[in-house]
Amino acid sequence: MNKNETLKYALPLIVAIVIVSSMILLGLASQNPDGFEWSLFDVAGAEEPTGGFEGIWAFLGDGVFIEAITGILGILAILLIGYGVFWLTSRKTK
Repeated sequence: MNKNETLKYALPLIVAIVIVSSMILLGLASQNPDGFEWSLFDVAGAEEPTGGFEGIWAFLGDGVFIEAITGILGILAILLIGYGVFWLTSRKTK
């Protein structure tokens, strides 16, 4: 299989993985604190931190659609970086 054929099959597969993964992960996201956060805030009486770094996509605002798009972009970025590292480290030397 040459490089063009590989890209022809790999690109749609990567896009499908990104979309399915982000939709699954978006459904798992919750505004409710997990067990560690609950014990830290409720039992220990610690205050939830405010301010600080809000993220690189904070200028887009809030909402389910924005979260889905930024999730897809993040997963796609990680997959492309992983593919690039794999490609660079697995090239054959002649």
